[in-house]
Amino acid sequence: MGVSLFRDFMPHTVILETWSSQNAYGEPTYTSCHSYPARVEMKSRRIAGSGGVEIAARGRVFLATATVPSTKDRITLPASFVPTQPPILDAHPVTDEKSIHHIVVYIA
Repeated sequence: MGVSLFRDFMPHTVILETWSSQNAYGEPTYTSCHSYPARVEMKSRRIAGSGGVEIAARGRVFLATATVPSTKDRITLPASFVPTQPPILDAHPVTDEKSIHHIVVYIA
């Protein structure tokens, strides 16, 4: 499926903010802020976390980008989803025959 056709299935817009550092109080600070077409699916599923331990994800987000977010980054979902800023549990690229097609982000 081509990227333009795939984007027809992405009715939402999400915002990704890149983690930068922590301030003196241990609160995270973020640098760049980008919005992306997305598809948000809220359905519980078990995934393998970064340490290989099985964890429960409340949903997943398909992003129309080739940039893979880190678990330290912040994602903001549309207002109709609760919570609007869930933690990122894992993210990985999905490739086609040429390159990265889209990103799947699992959220808590």
